[in-house]
Amino acid sequence: MEWTIFLVLAVAVAGGLIGLRLKLPAGAMLGAMIAVAIFTVVTDLQVIPPWFKVCAQMVSGGYIGTTMTRESLHQMKKVAPAIVFLLLGMLVINVTVAFILHLTSPLDLVTCLFATAPGGMTDMTIISDDMGANSPIVSVFQVCRMSLAISTFPLIIPRLCGIEGAGGRRKKGKKKAQPLSSEQKKNLALTILVAFCSGLLGYKSGLPGGTMLFAVIGVSITKLVWNIGFIPLKVKQGAQMISGSFIGAKITMATVSLIASMWYNVVLVIGIFFPMCLGLGWLMHKVCKIDLLTGLYCSAPAGASEMALIASDVGADGPNVAILQISRMLGVIAFFPSIFTMLLRLVG
Repeated sequence: MEWTIFLVLAVAVAGGLIGLRLKLPAGAMLGAMIAVAIFTVVTDLQVIPPWFKVCAQMVSGGYIGTTMTRESLHQMKKVAPAIVFLLLGMLVINVTVAFILHLTSPLDLVTCLFATAPGGMTDMTIISDDMGANSPIVSVFQVCRMSLAISTFPLIIPRLCGIEGAGGRRKKGKKKAQPLSSEQKKNLALTILVAFCSGLLGYKSGLPGGTMLFAVIGVSITKLVWNIGFIPLKVKQGAQMISGSFIGAKITMATVSLIASMWYNVVLVIGIFFPMCLGLGWLMHKVCKIDLLTGLYCSAPAGASEMALIASDVGADGPNVAILQISRMLGVIAFFPSIFTMLLRLVG
């Protein structure tokens, strides 16, 4: 049995590397998921233990925690009303679109809620599995939402604001990876230890998404107080590959058939979700008194770093876009799973 686990992990790593090379959205996770799914369907072997997912949540949460700085906390206080408005607006959109998807598809409500949740693709997919959702389906919807948002919103938003010749993505020069210094290695080991201990506490708490949430909080505290918070991108990508292998191992021929038959549901969700997000951005402009360009980029259902980088190219407030997007991601991880639990209890 052990050798089959190593075989699946090798397949996951190969798929993740291909996904990164092809520059797929969340390529490490998506590539690993597809590769392991193909392996599982062909061999009928499902050997990935559940604790793999827990470890991946700890690392992913720790990585999010390392992005917190005193400056970002200060900025969050300044734009707190806009953050609250954005989270409430996203929750309304999430629940509305989820019920529409639930009523027009064979999917259960918990899967629909996570499939339309405006959080990180990796985070939402992993947490959804904790709550009994169909995580492969969640992953499909999240991939479509992320990839289409990144490719279309930078084209749509400048035109809505009357900016010509905008919408392209800034190209970043490749930097050669430098080996870790002894100090960085020590910081990494301490960060992983903090993420593990705090994530374990969250796991034991039984809160929805508790493992990842507590890992985020634990590493954020050590980063802000003692400047202990370092997880290189490659480690995060490794955790994404493990997450992808766990999800891919759950995909069967029945799942493949269901995904293939639901393309029109994906189109329906995107067709409703995107205009509502643009409407939320316009409302933020009116209610929170931020400029329209910044409001639209803040409400774009895509990655924080991608949107902040693109927004700064066309004259939006890049730092505020980043802060609001990061706050949205953290808020979704922290509050939405518990809200979903209460909602599911209400509707039975």
